[in-house]
Amino acid sequence: MGKILIIYDSESDRRFTETMVPLVEEGAASVEGMEVRIRSVDDAQTEDVFWADGIAIGCPTHFAGVSWRMKKWWDTRVLDIWFKTDGKFAVPFTSAGSLGGGGELTCMALSTMMMNMGYFVFGITDYVAKKESLHYGAVVAGEPRSDGAKEACRRAGRRLAEWVGYYMEGRKELHPLEASYTRFWELAD
Repeated sequence: MGKILIIYDSESDRRFTETMVPLVEEGAASVEGMEVRIRSVDDAQTEDVFWADGIAIGCPTHFAGVSWRMKKWWDTRVLDIWFKTDGKFAVPFTSAGSLGGGGELTCMALSTMMMNMGYFVFGITDYVAKKESLHYGAVVAGEPRSDGAKEACRRAGRRLAEWVGYYMEGRKELHPLEASYTRFWELAD
């Protein structure tokens, strides 16, 4: 059974990033045989990281960067985790104040953190709506309200579970090229 950890930070009174978590979970759980564990950055333990085959990591966008709580969580555990997570998978997600507000840069920063810890971080070429994709991770303006924003969250969780199932469990049918997702040319004008 594949194991997926969703670790997130959500700081504002509106808690937009937190509203993405159930959708990421839904996507990961849609792959048969996946066990999903959810932890806020305040409740997560180092053992949760070791337990997981893959991590969906999310936080609010702060000046196009990672929230201080998420950064501090990893910074204070580097010595405990270093060299012990090589070969696991990670996908980022974030909520920004607006599209173009630095969300993709936040996903890149989260990806860089995960790569430094030995995780495989992957791009997602799927389109979830016309002119909407999640190449660098799921980025939502505010909370996910549109069908495309909701599907971006689900797709991030599902793709993480697919890679975990494919590489960690040898389930060939889970390779993304075997799936039938909407391609950009199907949504083009």
